[in-house]
Amino acid sequence: MEIRLSPAQFELLLKLVYLGQWVVEGAQEEEGNLEEYDALAAYIYSYAPAFGAKKWVEFDEAEGEYFPSNELDEAMEELISRYEEATFWDQLVIRLAERDLLQEYGEETILKMDWKELDKKKSQIVQKYLREIEEHGLANLIIQRVS
Repeated sequence: MEIRLSPAQFELLLKLVYLGQWVVEGAQEEEGNLEEYDALAAYIYSYAPAFGAKKWVEFDEAEGEYFPSNELDEAMEELISRYEEATFWDQLVIRLAERDLLQEYGEETILKMDWKELDKKKSQIVQKYLREIEEHGLANLIIQRVS
């Protein structure tokens, strides 16, 4: 099997591989079994010079393989920052909504709820938090110590 890519498509593929590797590495609590991912990424990176994308990779002679260049790191930094910003707020409001549901109804009641009803209640709480954060940022978010 052969896949034909234009230089522009290959550059996009390089960036997708970089992002995929970033996600996989970020999901690892410890240095785990990343060899398969790293090997495939290095394989894709090795084609960069042939596609005129050498600026995105560097060759490590000691390891005998290609890895992302500082230029690729910097190019992807803004996209990753935007992603982290968006997912942070999404995760925060979802987790706050889940906490509120648990406090209001209890786990047993939630487990018995129809999923549509639960989703509707959760969505209403999520929207409430999203509006609050959009209007006031973190100004009204207070962590109270319970004694």
